[in-house]
Amino acid sequence: MLIFSIPVSIKLAVGAVLFTSLISPAAGLLLVAATAPLDQFLTAFVGLDHFRVSEALVLAFFTGWLLSAPTDRRGPSVTPTIGWLLAACIVGSMIGLAWQVAPYRDVLLRTGGVVLFAYYHTDFLGDRVGLVDGARLLEGLGLMAAAVTLFRQRPRLAERLPAALALSAVAAGCSSVLLWFGVAPAGILARYTQIGYRVSAHVADVNAAGSYFVMVLCLAVGMAFRARGWKRAPWLVAIAMTAVGLWFSESRTALAALGVTAAVAAAWIASSTWQPKWRLVAFASVVVLALAAGALRARLLERDPTYRGAGFRTEFNAASLRMMAARPLFGVGMGQYYRMSRLFLGPQLAWSYGAENAHNYFLQIGAELGLAGLALFAAWIGVGLWPAIRALGERPRDARLLGSTAGVIALLGTCLTGHPLLVDEVAFPFWIQFGLVVGLAGSILWNEAPTGSRRAAGTPLTWPKTSAALAVGILLSALMSGVRGHIEPGASQAVDGFYGWETGSDGRRFRWTERYASLFVPGDVTHANIQVRVPTQTRAVSPMGVEVMVGGADQGRTLVGESWTTISVALRETDPLTRFKRIDLKMDRTWQPALYIAGSGDLRSVGIQVGECELQR
Repeated sequence: MLIFSIPVSIKLAVGAVLFTSLISPAAGLLLVAATAPLDQFLTAFVGLDHFRVSEALVLAFFTGWLLSAPTDRRGPSVTPTIGWLLAACIVGSMIGLAWQVAPYRDVLLRTGGVVLFAYYHTDFLGDRVGLVDGARLLEGLGLMAAAVTLFRQRPRLAERLPAALALSAVAAGCSSVLLWFGVAPAGILARYTQIGYRVSAHVADVNAAGSYFVMVLCLAVGMAFRARGWKRAPWLVAIAMTAVGLWFSESRTALAALGVTAAVAAAWIASSTWQPKWRLVAFASVVVLALAAGALRARLLERDPTYRGAGFRTEFNAASLRMMAARPLFGVGMGQYYRMSRLFLGPQLAWSYGAENAHNYFLQIGAELGLAGLALFAAWIGVGLWPAIRALGERPRDARLLGSTAGVIALLGTCLTGHPLLVDEVAFPFWIQFGLVVGLAGSILWNEAPTGSRRAAGTPLTWPKTSAALAVGILLSALMSGVRGHIEPGASQAVDGFYGWETGSDGRRFRWTERYASLFVPGDVTHANIQVRVPTQTRAVSPMGVEVMVGGADQGRTLVGESWTTISVALRETDPLTRFKRIDLKMDRTWQPALYIAGSGDLRSVGIQVGECELQR
């Protein structure tokens, strides 16, 4: 930030966070909470539309906080063991990926150059070691720990931190309103023009924006219920603007998460005076009804031919499970889901997206870090939420804790159909609010507990030998998983869209395609000649158009008839770590041979016949 050619405004912003954190870490955290969510919107004004300032601000805060070394005090805390184990899994995965790159000098130098000179670029390319995604998750764990630690040092953060989070959300909602009226920097206006109808100025991913707004909206509602007199007015403004931002984002998942969490929270409050068994029955009934309504809605969407999102979500989940099956214990590597998805997406998804994230953050973690990483991530979330549940059992009408907890749970609910925690502007405030939840819950449990049973939460915690050994084991296991052999494409019809091999009357081997199909060729292939045809002995079967796409680039359309036709596809060179290239085919239609060819009993829905390919290196 200080050395390279970056606008002075950005240098001043990062320097301000660093200086503030050195003087007062609590104030530095508030500054990060108020500014990090607005990264993309603010940088657009200085012509840095593709610059990740939010992470620079977070790192500046960490630097100032750790260097200031403030005196700790007794208060709420969270057991860090699971967090350290998850961190070991992440670091081990990144080291293993770096080990893979090490033998390829050109790739290693290129990766190092990108990390050095373009790390803060939003379109960070060539991240073969998962540095960006791994750092984001590690920084999230750090922000959560910082929020809890600073909360017990500065209890007034219970009021100031929600205000800072709400302030940035209000600014984000106002920016969406201005964008709707056509008032925004040129880069944001151009992005909005491409989307057309969904509005989000501060985050390019409108679904992630919806997740962010629903989280802060729940927090603002809780704070408004807690406030009295004129102090409630600012929170009502925050509720209005975050609701507007949520509405403009048109995120169905976020709106559904808001409905479910609101119903559950209302049931929790309404049943606070009931007997435990009847309260449990009422609470479970609300949850079951919410899940049933969601399942019914999903079923209706799947049957709606005009809406393809629900069906695609199912296919994304299937692709993620295939990736997890390829490396079940420690995954394909931190930050590698997008690149590896080309080997596991179904043919229709590959045609539509080329490569994509999981659209389910939990499955993305499971695919990248394996079942071990997924279990540790889920355990860390559980360790954070369990004190909140216990505290709400003690004080079910604590609106501040209930609202902040509902917001965290609502955003986690949207992670089931999206990946908001892959967006810095959403991930950082989420972890800060999660730390706030742990601090508030821990404060209630601390005050309710007998004096003799309270633990001195700021003193150094002993690190059991078994936990240390487990962390080292996870680190080494994740590293060894990263240096295993290369991953092969999923060998199934669900991935390539081909039926089994057959032999024609002319002795040539071929495979029938579905409507979409994909060919996988070795990574060193530079040219592929694909033999295709459609049997058109009868007039009912006419020639068929076949479109070809490679890596999201259109390679043209070919009309295929009775005779074997060669489709030549040029494949660009890639680095030696890319073991396979994918060629995607889309046919005009499918048909059933039994309905068109006399004597055929083949009722499969097929497209064209594809013979053996000639590959050139």
